[in-house]
Amino acid sequence: MKIDLDAIKLFIEKNRHEMLLFWESLVNIQGGSYEIDNVNRVMNFLKKHFDQEEISCRLVDTNGGANVLIAELNPDVEGAPILFTGHCDTVFPDGSYPKDPFYIKDGIAHGPGVCDMKQGVAETFFLFVALKHFGFKERRVKVVFVPDEEISHVKSTADEILMSEAKGSLCCFNMETGRMDNCLTVGRKGGMDCHLTVHGVAAHAGNDYLTGRNAIIEMAQKLPLIQGLTKYDEGLTVSTGVIKGGMVSNSVPDYCYAELDIRYAKLEHMDYVKKQIREIAKQTFVDGTTTDVEFVAPMPAFEETEANHKLLAYINTKAEKLGMEPFKPIYVGGMSDASYIGAVGVPTVCSMGGRGSGNHTMNELALVDSFFERFEVALVCCLEIQDYIEKFA
Repeated sequence: MKIDLDAIKLFIEKNRHEMLLFWESLVNIQGGSYEIDNVNRVMNFLKKHFDQEEISCRLVDTNGGANVLIAELNPDVEGAPILFTGHCDTVFPDGSYPKDPFYIKDGIAHGPGVCDMKQGVAETFFLFVALKHFGFKERRVKVVFVPDEEISHVKSTADEILMSEAKGSLCCFNMETGRMDNCLTVGRKGGMDCHLTVHGVAAHAGNDYLTGRNAIIEMAQKLPLIQGLTKYDEGLTVSTGVIKGGMVSNSVPDYCYAELDIRYAKLEHMDYVKKQIREIAKQTFVDGTTTDVEFVAPMPAFEETEANHKLLAYINTKAEKLGMEPFKPIYVGGMSDASYIGAVGVPTVCSMGGRGSGNHTMNELALVDSFFERFEVALVCCLEIQDYIEKFA
């Protein structure tokens, strides 16, 4: 479907104020990832507006967390859908900001989650409104909004729902925070935390030294072996970030605990490093000690693929058509839900939302003009998706 670019600009002009108010409303519904009721307020707000636009929308239970929202335009059209994804939680618990914290000053928007990523959520909603307005019927368009990306879905099945809904999609635009350098993300490391707990035997260090089984010494033997699993040139790193053990100096410690950050560039690394750490944990250097291992919120790598680069190349044809500079590709160490979508074989480009900075800090901000720039690019990408199918897919 070809579209008059002037008609798109007119749509933005007519709806600019409403789009900003919608974004403001999302930001002003405060609530962090663990606050199920508050995140569900965001989901219910979105569902109400999708319903008002008569766009098919449903909420899906996540077995412990807030709901996932799934909306579809043209749900009865056959063929692989265009997919948009994002998250509705923030890292800021309710009360971190005063009531109604959103404001704009000098073209910059401020507030909790203003760029990470309620800007991308608002853009996506109005993409559906615009596609309906322009009579787009060529293909299904689906959005999946999850409630707990910031905590890697540790208390819900949102990741499983996301992968199930993403499977078989034509391509995916993950509407995460746009980078200030105007690059789009074609790959990310995966990662997880590893929690190690060594159990020993406590004893008085002076009177009963030989009875003790020192948990700290056992941990000290294991950590260099685990950190030695790092293959830096292949993108696999293991970093010990936290260690705790013992109570007083005159007691042999019966407990030592460590937290490790693990990052990897390849899907295969996730299972490899889990297996190796479990094997190291089974080894005993101090007789009478045992070691427990827990892997927390493992996320697959968002592998950089030729298909991702082709999708970026397609996006750049539309950016250039709109008179914008082409986006450069970037591979980053930080994680996002693009990893789950890439893991099921869907060509994906991440950080398609408006540009911003200060993520996860009280200085978070978003560039207002980029809200409309990224909206415009994504809209043309959808309206002219046949170009992607014929020349890039």
